Amino acid sequence: MKKIFSIFAVALAAFAFASCAGDEDDLFSQSAAERLNEASDLYSSRLTAQPNGWAMQLYPTTKDEAPYGNGYLVLMRFHKNHQVDVSMNNVLTNNVYLSDSSSWDVITDDGPVLSFDTHNEALHKFSDPDDVPQTGTSDNPNDETGTGIGGDFEFIIVDAPEDASYMMLKGKKRGTYNLLTPVEEGVDYESYLTDVKGFMSKMFPANYPTYNLLHAADSLYRFDGADDGLPSIYLDGADAITTGKFNPFLITKRGQDYYLRFRDKATYNGLSVQEFRYSRDSDEFVSVDNKDVYISGNDAISFFNSYLGTSAHRWAVTVSANEDLSTLMSDSYLTIFNQISNEFKAVNKNYYIRSLSLRNDNGAIKLSIDYSGRVPARYVDYNLTKTENSDGSVKFEYTGCDDAAQKILNRVPSIQQMIDLLCSSDYSIKGGDTNFNLTNIRLTSKADANNWIIFGMK
Repeated sequence: MKKIFSIFAVALAAFAFASCAGDEDDLFSQSAAERLNEASDLYSSRLTAQPNGWAMQLYPTTKDEAPYGNGYLVLMRFHKNHQVDVSMNNVLTNNVYLSDSSSWDVITDDGPVLSFDTHNEALHKFSDPDDVPQTGTSDNPNDETGTGIGGDFEFIIVDAPEDASYMMLKGKKRGTYNLLTPVEEGVDYESYLTDVKGFMSKMFPANYPTYNLLHAADSLYRFDGADDGLPSIYLDGADAITTGKFNPFLITKRGQDYYLRFRDKATYNGLSVQEFRYSRDSDEFVSVDNKDVYISGNDAISFFNSYLGTSAHRWAVTVSANEDLSTLMSDSYLTIFNQISNEFKAVNKNYYIRSLSLRNDNGAIKLSIDYSGRVPARYVDYNLTKTENSDGSVKFEYTGCDDAAQKILNRVPSIQQMIDLLCSSDYSIKGGDTNFNLTNIRLTSKADANNWIIFGMK
């Protein structure tokens, strides 16, 4: 059973000694000051117990707006000589890695308090009254000058288990709770932060028109605007403005697993949750508190159809000089794609394929091939119909082309093979890598899973 040391216990012991020492001289063998010093040593040993330090989920304030209400991932390694190494990579560091060393101490101020008592370029960015980079307006570019983020540099130690499996700190002024979990030995701090930041960007990208879903038993909630870690969560179908509630979160990594943890415990459909683990098998963040609550990406099929249903949009395989096309299409597609490219070069040695895309032309679906040479870019279209099946798959059927496209088809016959392959079976649809990020869509043949192609949003 974990032995939890709390500030209440320390304060109670000190009070009991002070009030009874005169009558019971033998009750304690140490003075109050000695016991407080012992408590300081005890908590200091907890902080230094993890040789590679801690990942701190730091929330400077309880506000619901960026950048004040955001969570910040801060890595810190405490040394027995009372030096601390603090590292982070976020908006406060202009999104570059920053690491600094300074001193720390556990003081006894109505209980154990972790104090960063000399200036640290990383940690003190939360409490310094400086402007926050990348915020403000043209009229008021330095809008935080004089106040800064408004966070703490001293933290009450609330929980510190004997096994040093975690620690819970509370901001001394702002009262926010900040969880510390161990960083595994051998993990490089800069690499860890880059990894987590990359995972966050992949799962919650900023610039694409979709959303995520929080499932709570038989209830469904929209999970909007999660790219900055400050999502608005509300019942699906309800008004976002009047019913949406913000609950900031952070991503951390423990071993090979990624975790999403809300700042505040929340209740959805009567189920209380706070932390989720990402499951690669199901492509979901599943609550560690209640398996009936999980966060998923948007429905890939619906998004594919709705995006393709707009003339301004298209799904495309775009060719660039350094692009490895084997990551974008199966061997069956790649073989035909290369044949098309070679046949274009046979027509004109300067021709090359710019992209292969599915696009909407005033309601008609086109398989479009863009090609170019020393002349302006050209494209040819081949007409398709798209049927949406009851199981969520789609089926394409070729319906012909105009005379100009037919002339190209006669000279580049492998285009017909591409059309035939695309129309050969029903296709299931999911995110290229994850349904949390639908900037890329993977179409996989239901007849042969070895036939697949990934289109990107354009």
